[in-house]
Amino acid sequence: MKQFLILICALLPFLVNGQTESNFNIDSCFTGSGEIYFYTYLESAEQIQKVSATVSIAKIEGLKLFATANRNEFSNFLMMNLEYVVLPNPGDLYLNPNMLEWSDIKKLRDWDTYPTYETYVNMMYQFATDHPDICQVFSIGNSVNGRELLMAKISDNIAVKEAEPQFLYTGQMHGDEIVTYILLLRLIDHLLENYGTDPRITNLIDHIEIWINPLANPDGTYYSGNNTVTGARRYNANSVNLNRNFPDPQDGPHPDGNDWQPETIHFMQLAEANNFVMSANLHSGAEVVNYPWDTWPQLAADDDWWIYVSRQYADTVHSYCVPGYLNDLQNGITNGYAWYTINGGRQDYMNYFHHCRESTLELSAVKMLNASLLPAHWEYNYRSLLNYIEQCLYGVSGIVTDSISGKPLVAKVEIVGFDMDESFVFSDSTNGNYHRLLYEGPYDISFSAPGYYPKTIPGVNVTSMSATTLDVQLYSGELSADFAASQTNITAGTTVDFSDLSFGSPSNWSWVFEGGIPQTSSQKNPTDISYPNEGSFDVSLVVYNAQGDSSYISKADFITVSTEYFMQNGLVETCSGLFYDSGGPDNNYANNQDFIMTFYPGSPDAKISFTFIEFNLEYQNTCNYDWLKVYDGTSTSSPLIGQYCGTTSPGAIAASGIDGALTFEFHSDYSETRPGWVAQISCIHQQTINLEEGWNGISAYLQAQNPEIENMLFDIMTELIILQNQQGMFWPEQNLNTLVNWDNQTGYMIKVNNAIDLHITGSPVANKTIDLAQGWNLMPVISSCPVQISQLLVGTSDEIIIIKEIAGMNVYWPGANIFSLEILLPGKAYFIKATSPVSITFFGCE
Repeated sequence: MKQFLILICALLPFLVNGQTESNFNIDSCFTGSGEIYFYTYLESAEQIQKVSATVSIAKIEGLKLFATANRNEFSNFLMMNLEYVVLPNPGDLYLNPNMLEWSDIKKLRDWDTYPTYETYVNMMYQFATDHPDICQVFSIGNSVNGRELLMAKISDNIAVKEAEPQFLYTGQMHGDEIVTYILLLRLIDHLLENYGTDPRITNLIDHIEIWINPLANPDGTYYSGNNTVTGARRYNANSVNLNRNFPDPQDGPHPDGNDWQPETIHFMQLAEANNFVMSANLHSGAEVVNYPWDTWPQLAADDDWWIYVSRQYADTVHSYCVPGYLNDLQNGITNGYAWYTINGGRQDYMNYFHHCRESTLELSAVKMLNASLLPAHWEYNYRSLLNYIEQCLYGVSGIVTDSISGKPLVAKVEIVGFDMDESFVFSDSTNGNYHRLLYEGPYDISFSAPGYYPKTIPGVNVTSMSATTLDVQLYSGELSADFAASQTNITAGTTVDFSDLSFGSPSNWSWVFEGGIPQTSSQKNPTDISYPNEGSFDVSLVVYNAQGDSSYISKADFITVSTEYFMQNGLVETCSGLFYDSGGPDNNYANNQDFIMTFYPGSPDAKISFTFIEFNLEYQNTCNYDWLKVYDGTSTSSPLIGQYCGTTSPGAIAASGIDGALTFEFHSDYSETRPGWVAQISCIHQQTINLEEGWNGISAYLQAQNPEIENMLFDIMTELIILQNQQGMFWPEQNLNTLVNWDNQTGYMIKVNNAIDLHITGSPVANKTIDLAQGWNLMPVISSCPVQISQLLVGTSDEIIIIKEIAGMNVYWPGANIFSLEILLPGKAYFIKATSPVSITFFGCE
């Protein structure tokens, strides 16, 4: 039974005891507004993460939690059975604020007033009018209600993109946190008015391209009209929290379940079009510097640097503020997840997807701060705001260019053994400049670019508050074709993007996409190649340089197009495909789901196998919220393999029972969904090869689960003497292994002390075509059934001189009219001699 103390739309609260959801009219709380503000008492600190995934937390005081919610979020919150109090929206409590009209702009001296929307817009454009040589102001797009999202760009060469870091400040994503847009307006003014007279500010503008957007949610700030901030709202005009609306590294493209809002899209496009090295997102409601990550508990690769920079901000503030300001949590700084987790935040989006360094600056415990206190908050913070920008100039930076032509390169700059979670950076496409911000210490730094040989510079020393310059040239080498794809295991109708990785600076490209639409392309990096039909398809590429030289590569069965299966109740029989949660490849799974699905192998004597490529469910330490259970058999009564949640993936799992089946059971609770999973389906077969004492020819028609030679031959190591082919040998007694991995496209010679059986577990080899060189070869048998030589050599018999057993006397020798060898056996290998290079294909068994 719940107890609610509710303030419904009016300003007089009343107590309702024993009120249940069934007789509570939720709509009464949302009359005239798309969001409500309330507090709740939690039963334990563990519930903070659950509540944070449901509503938008504004403040935490022990187990008392203040939050904002739209109607859908509040409906989900009610299912948690927590007591709550609905409060007046903070924006409604700031009555008669001191508002600045544009006609009174000349009276602005102490910045102790809030501008009307018209005044704000005019102020922004006036900055560019007054300082045209170092400032541009423009709109990056419009809000839901058509208000401008204005950006000021400040640089000494304002019309030129220089080889310098780009920096970004944005404010007021939450429209009722009105302190921040005044601070940023004043920061713009301070930078522009002091350029050329203040050496520090002049240095910043001369060496950094500074972008400042004071007001990211104008519809929220001017919710009650353009002439007042009274009534300001946290969310945008669609009642969506913009700081939960960005793609999330853990929770996928739409972690809040909403479409991207216009404001979100405009900022995503801004980030995509630029290469911001560092940024900060300004908020109110607390007083703390919040650094990554917000979405997950693991620390950022640059955690030491983040603590140093955050500490610098807070400590500088403490030198100029009144006691008690900016001292929340760890005396003014905190790791985001340690405070409380959020999904879909701008901070993690910028850090993960754009390799930026963004923090969240919470600069006032009071959201709707009285305008008379604004000058004091400027005094507390402006030095730290400048310090934060200045960090762009430190760490390691330089230019990456082509060693021959000198042209700038887009290169990946990665700290060896250090970077993780997308913490590497890229050099800029225009000038080739990179900026890797680092904590003090020595680092090995690698540089790589498509079509260039990577280079690693060891022992690069970094000192705090100083710059290390490191220019790098990369060599493209001799012409050699190569490529990669955005994905290789897809479902019918999916599009694939291809990337040229060729060496030698090619200037022209000729692609062929078997089964694709279009089937050819002359672009360097073709995009949106569609595959409408199931199957395995080759991709080939010819590249040409300016001298007319060419290089060719073909990758057989490079693209596999499979059937897709969504989690639901039912039975499936298959040996291929992609297995998704109920949301499929593009959406999260839904709340309140319970499904049981059993997969049987679609091939006789096989066992079904799943390799999970992605896995992300709501986390709880005992997996009681959302979970996936896997059973080794045909029902939930079969042995349980495991129960999984969070990002702890099942990995690779295979059936072991006689029926070869696996059963999946999925449950989701009433709140918080995630991207779910995708798994590659295959069937595991076993091939048994009978080895006789002494020498044998050996090959496999199965691709082993683990192709390492020592792993494949582990069970016969006591009898093994040597394994060899034309590429190398494995000789355990001499501790020699130049083969490393098993190659199904070649045969082997093996010598054992005594007769023994070798068992290989895996899936059928997809590429059944072997390429023979001129002269003698070791030929495998890539077939699970005996092969008639006369049928195998149809169309190629003129190029084949002889086929003979490795450890026997039987021969296929047309020139001598000897045909004592007519059939090739699975598991065996044979000597074969060709007059010229030729390809032979093994077809399936009838």
